[in-house]
Amino acid sequence: MDMNRMVTLTQIKEEIRLAREEETGKMAARPAYFSGMKALIEGAFALASYFEQMHLQQKVYVSDDPSAFFFDLESGAMTCCAKELFEEISDDGDVIKTGENLIGITEYAAPELLEACSRGEPLHFNDETDRYFLSVFLFEYFFHTGSPFEGKMMVNRCFLSPLEKEMFRAEHGIFCMDAGDHENPPVKGIQDKLIRHWKVYPDILRKMFMRAFMDGGTSTYLRPSAVDWMKVFVQMIMDYKECGCGYHGFSFTLKEQENGTRTCPRCGKVFYPLTNGMDTIWLAEGQQLYECQTGRLPFDKETVTGIVVENRQQKGLYGIKNLGSAEWRGMYPDGSIREIGKNQGMPIWGGMRLRFELGEDWFLRMNTIREYEEEASQQNRKDEDYE
Repeated sequence: MDMNRMVTLTQIKEEIRLAREEETGKMAARPAYFSGMKALIEGAFALASYFEQMHLQQKVYVSDDPSAFFFDLESGAMTCCAKELFEEISDDGDVIKTGENLIGITEYAAPELLEACSRGEPLHFNDETDRYFLSVFLFEYFFHTGSPFEGKMMVNRCFLSPLEKEMFRAEHGIFCMDAGDHENPPVKGIQDKLIRHWKVYPDILRKMFMRAFMDGGTSTYLRPSAVDWMKVFVQMIMDYKECGCGYHGFSFTLKEQENGTRTCPRCGKVFYPLTNGMDTIWLAEGQQLYECQTGRLPFDKETVTGIVVENRQQKGLYGIKNLGSAEWRGMYPDGSIREIGKNQGMPIWGGMRLRFELGEDWFLRMNTIREYEEEASQQNRKDEDYE
């Protein structure tokens, strides 16, 4: 990794990094921004994945210092430069710290740690405190704003000491992005980054933070795990669209059409919805499918297993071509069923169903059966017609 483009979580939050100038060799302040949205999400995935790796080794985080984590601004690759901050848990599932080992009072600490600290009791680090650390780290990673509870209530208590402030947060804190009416909204002029960035990301990410800080504040078992976060980041990477015209954004930024499709706001390219009832894969010409969407490896974002291509015999008719080794099954609206092997495909018609490797049915719902019948009568359906 090029350390000149590596930044800590603290620098990401502050949006400033120090980099060495080639001409003078001196350190100078530079912006700390990722090269693009996918690199940003990859970094978040890497952070959650690292916590999960530590958990598999029966280790938990015993600090609250975000500067231990470094990210590559170009790729999102992450490394931890202080692995000693993860310690192996005891048979009781805790790492206990007392006396001089107590952590400082910061917005990263879980409420139960703050309460124990205020009473002078030993601190019990475990999987649930890790879930809180990770959620706060990710909140600052995405929104660069400080504590998730740093809204109107906390701003009005700026006269409190650090200990008093964090104890108030632990006992009375309200997540500042609570979806309902509440007393602690973000303050314009102070938390503009949070207000602006909150609208940029899809609902799946916002709901995870609500779960972490509304449900999981004191109900520790409800906090999202590292694996929960990893699943969300995979979905976000798959949902982020980069059109050939240069437009890029999450699928919710595409223009909705009456027939259920969506189009690129810039060039009008059509995206077709493939859904299992819960999740949706938006298909467009050239769009690739990955192992995490069609196969048995939910975190494999690299292996391409399919692609949307135009039919060789009929221009304007698109299909999904199988590029993987696993066989798919296509179910047509007329009741016929076809096995779709490698380098074979199925057309994108309304009413079609597609069963990937795990046996879950995905539906194409953007046209009527009549439109399918009209299209089917115009050409001979051949699996090999998709280039």
